[in-house]
Amino acid sequence: MTLSRKIAAALDARPVAGALPVDLEIAEGPYHLGLHLEAAGPVGLAFGGLAFTATDRPDRTLDDLKRWGDRLAARLTYLMEPLVLHEVDPIGGEIALRSQSPTPRSGEQSFYEIRLTLPGTLRLRRLGFDQATRRRHPVSCQMTLEALERLADDLVTTVQEP
Repeated sequence: MTLSRKIAAALDARPVAGALPVDLEIAEGPYHLGLHLEAAGPVGLAFGGLAFTATDRPDRTLDDLKRWGDRLAARLTYLMEPLVLHEVDPIGGEIALRSQSPTPRSGEQSFYEIRLTLPGTLRLRRLGFDQATRRRHPVSCQMTLEALERLADDLVTTVQEP
């Protein structure tokens, strides 16, 4: 069973409303995906963040992370904003991708941020930036179940490519 099908099964198997929020942990071979599910309905779901880990290659380099980031940016076109490489931290062994053009809404701008690390971890979250306070804060990621399943498949595909 693929990681995306396991996500669908976990969402189908969870207890009915009232059991939210809940942390979902799904694994398939060397790939692990976790998310903090905040809301779920017949149309979509909201989650506070997503963590993906690939334990198949312990010897990644910063160049490997950059290539992974490039593949993600090219493939995740169905998110609200296109992603671009934002920063490279050679000392910390991490790169960050962010939305190229944040979405303005209700006096703030919100954007996706993806952080990739050398051990093969990916953390996706959505952040809001309040213009008045000049502060960032977490915002729920909202998408359909189909988009989340596609995202899981794309994470596996992009981390596997050379």
